Amino acid sequence: MNKKISFIFFVLLIGMMLGTIFSLLVSFFIPDGVVKNFFLLTHSLGFGASSNNWVELGFLRFKLGFFFDLSIVSILGLFVSWYLLRYFK
Repeated sequence: MNKKISFIFFVLLIGMMLGTIFSLLVSFFIPDGVVKNFFLLTHSLGFGASSNNWVELGFLRFKLGFFFDLSIVSILGLFVSWYLLRYFK
């Protein structure tokens, strides 16, 4: 059975959110050190962080921005959700 692309994106998004929640929970239990830094190091990917990124149309001015905060644990959550999506066809 073919799944809709919106369902696939939804499952992957849920997997990344669960991975992020798991990384927040893990941050309380793992002591400070290299392992904690490796698993919880977050990189932000996106646009809109600059203070000069206004879109000006003459009568309207607004800012745009969109970011993904990726960590190892959120990527693991993404892969686990992808595996479950493939397993439960």
